[in-house]
Amino acid sequence: MVLMIICICRRINEEGVRDAVAAGARSPEAVQAFHGCEFNCGKCRCAMGETIAETLDASVTADTLIAAE
Repeated sequence: MVLMIICICRRINEEGVRDAVAAGARSPEAVQAFHGCEFNCGKCRCAMGETIAETLDASVTADTLIAAE
């Protein structure tokens, strides 16, 4: 599996963002805090936000797919 680097400055990839979301991060700042760092240039903020949203959407969809009777 190829993982896209999200934050070049802090070397955080997609898996790192997903790990932070699984631990409760809901914003780019919270992802950075999870990894013990802060933004340097901030160019990753949008991509990180998109990855957070995609991860949360995927977990909600997986959790709500229940067979109806």
